[in-house]
Amino acid sequence: METPVQVHETVIDSLKDKSQSGFRKYQEIYVGKNSFPALIKYEILTMFLSSLPGAIGFALRKVFLRKLLGTCGRGAVLGQGITLRCPGQIFIGDNFTSDSYVVLDAKGKESLIELGDSIFIGRNSIFSCASSSIKVGNNVSIGPGCYIRASRGPVKLGSDITIGAHTVIISGNPDYKRLDIPMMNQDGQAKGINIGNDVWMGVGVKIIDGVKVGNGCVIGAGAVVTKDIPDFSIAAGVPAKVISSRKINS
Repeated sequence: METPVQVHETVIDSLKDKSQSGFRKYQEIYVGKNSFPALIKYEILTMFLSSLPGAIGFALRKVFLRKLLGTCGRGAVLGQGITLRCPGQIFIGDNFTSDSYVVLDAKGKESLIELGDSIFIGRNSIFSCASSSIKVGNNVSIGPGCYIRASRGPVKLGSDITIGAHTVIISGNPDYKRLDIPMMNQDGQAKGINIGNDVWMGVGVKIIDGVKVGNGCVIGAGAVVTKDIPDFSIAAGVPAKVISSRKINS
């Protein structure tokens, strides 16, 4: 007997809920809490501090965000125009730096963003959760315009990683077997993505759900990674294939 396809509730479905006011939906999706003090703090950040330029902006955001974020470590530098969704579910380690217009989106009750120590996130990069988690180790550099999405499955990045600009890492895929409901509402596989330690990714890499990239790997620019990459491999191409091993040159 075929296992029935599960129905998945999306953010769009929650927006259709007529029992909730627009104000309550705003609190749920953007603030993450229904408390009035949390709303006031969030509004102060959004209206006055997020776009404040220069060293004054950096200093005030750092002080104020300690009251909003789950944790905000020492030496944090939060760039101009930073956007936060459900900041209480975002945890930042020491010496974190974001360039301008970075988005950290942890909306959803089960969502979580954990960023370790000494992490740099480039301009216009987006971290987004959909009832799942993004966890990043220490000493990680993420180029501008990157998109990391934990959709139903977790995304885990190790330590000592360099990620080139415009890289896309997305976990989770909807199903498409049923015709009576939209594909976005069908629960597909969500195995997650696991990136090991000491990994270097070139510009424009794409990694899909279920992939594990081993320790010490090099992924060439523009590669589309659809299968696991063993430790210390050099991979490139569409789809990505192992073309060499770093152990050969050691």
